[in-house]
Amino acid sequence: MRISRAIRTMVIIAAFLAMTPYVQGQETVTIQFSRSALEAKWQARIQSFLDRGVIPLIDMQSSLKGRQGDSFPEDAITAMDELGIALIVFDGRQAKRRSSEQRGYRWGYFIHELVNAFPGRFVLATNGGTNKNWIRNKNSFINQLETQIQSGVYSLIGEIDFRHYMSKRQCRDGRTDRDLDKPLDGDHGRRVVELSAQTGVAMVIHLEPEDAPLAALEKMLEAYPKAKIVVAHFGQIRHPDRQSKFGPGLVRRLLTNYPNLYYDLSVGRPGRTYKCNNDVLDTVIWQDGDYGQQKDVLKPEYKKILTEFSTRFVVGFDYGGGRGPLAYFFERRAAIARLIQRDLPEQARRNISYRNAWRILTGRAWTDSGRKGKSAP
Repeated sequence: MRISRAIRTMVIIAAFLAMTPYVQGQETVTIQFSRSALEAKWQARIQSFLDRGVIPLIDMQSSLKGRQGDSFPEDAITAMDELGIALIVFDGRQAKRRSSEQRGYRWGYFIHELVNAFPGRFVLATNGGTNKNWIRNKNSFINQLETQIQSGVYSLIGEIDFRHYMSKRQCRDGRTDRDLDKPLDGDHGRRVVELSAQTGVAMVIHLEPEDAPLAALEKMLEAYPKAKIVVAHFGQIRHPDRQSKFGPGLVRRLLTNYPNLYYDLSVGRPGRTYKCNNDVLDTVIWQDGDYGQQKDVLKPEYKKILTEFSTRFVVGFDYGGGRGPLAYFFERRAAIARLIQRDLPEQARRNISYRNAWRILTGRAWTDSGRKGKSAP
């Protein structure tokens, strides 16, 4: 059984590699399936895990560059099945420059190709707002984002950077380009939030919870109640002196007042440290342990929030450049997702694992009988 599945997967991947030009600049790729056909495939895959007694995971926050595609391995596909990963929502990255004459942002279509090859596993998000055009406050990316989203093929606006600290790897390499402070309530930020409000397509944002970014978030949530904003990396606090307002009380107030706010749980394992700030423990949802460490148990106040507001959280793996082999990454991130949910009630686990993602992606509630629910408000 295992051998036959591996052979079948190798054939699919080989066909995908044969048909996919990995460096194709700005060449447009059309999604070959209708939205209803795609959603039917997503539904069938989610239900296949439920039928086996497995609570499936939907990763709502990962990205993939086109040049990574030629190494998209068989064992990553197998790992998805074995780990209960039903769907991964990938946002794309800028296409490679095809000539020195190309100017402006080059929209990437690699995720379109991935969805065409594996429509029951991967979900199309827009290119993410992590590129130099966006970071340097130029207009080419945001202009194209507005045009692209009107096509109706995207299920999510990929992660858009606003306030962003350097990663450990960027600190190590002396890179400061991702140390970004772009106001969510500035011109570009408003345009993205308006795009979500007008189209109903949710947006994922990277927003370190410092005072000014938090104020801008609340301002946008109030001004655009039809926008769906998913804030990435819930409880990731890397500079506590700058992020002192974040805590259970603030989170509870925001979730109570703004039904259009969601968080993804793409956060670190217990004991993860942030090297850019004296090895500070950067994930505050875990209980304190001995000798400055953390236990693999949620703090009671965060467990309570995840339980009471379980319809407002989704799973995120945060795959991207420099993360290592996909199968190994999936294993580690799925383990963290399961650990976060381990001690939650079953209703909350199901909401966070797949129901909320389904509602955000389709606008409808999921019912575990396999039938699509009524339209979401």
